[in-house]
Amino acid sequence: MAVSHEHSRVTDGTVVDRVQHLANAANPAFAAGSLLVPLAFFGASLLLSSTELLFYTHVVAGAVWFGFALIFPAIIGPTLGGLGEEASAAVTTTLVPKAVFFLVGFSLTTVVSGTVLLTPGLGLGYGFAGTWSGLALALGWGLFAFGLAVPHRLQLSAYYETLSSDPDASRLEAIEKKNLVVGLFEAATMLGIIVLMTGFRLGV
Repeated sequence: MAVSHEHSRVTDGTVVDRVQHLANAANPAFAAGSLLVPLAFFGASLLLSSTELLFYTHVVAGAVWFGFALIFPAIIGPTLGGLGEEASAAVTTTLVPKAVFFLVGFSLTTVVSGTVLLTPGLGLGYGFAGTWSGLALALGWGLFAFGLAVPHRLQLSAYYETLSSDPDASRLEAIEKKNLVVGLFEAATMLGIIVLMTGFRLGV
């Protein structure tokens, strides 16, 4: 009954209420750190006018984003599907809030650092502009927006369904299958960005 009441209160609340709930569920310190730590490296690279630090911030944040986008649907999702209801619910309600903040922090850092690196005139970029870099930036920001609109919503749908008084196993299974397809799409898009950036770096 308490879980059902919590589910109703959260799903009926405002966006701010939901974010506060997720932050509390994730642990406020973890939620803040997931957003602020990667962005702090981005900020430090700007303050220090260090293109090298900016580049490695971009690469590391992108690698974390890419890796997590693969691991979640390919490993974590199927693993949850093989657990019992109580164990799966416990993992989902613990993991999803943390994953949302973690991925937003690293994906946002990836795209903003990449934008500064590839935008001429900002002082820290490579000073190049062209088809490769333009396509890579467009895909990067598109993937970031897609992440907020689709995989995060799917993960949160599973989270809220798990919090309900009578979770629908078939709906959770359907969400898991969608997560796999979305994860494969994200991976393919990220590989496309890597190919574009390789062409850009090689001057193709």
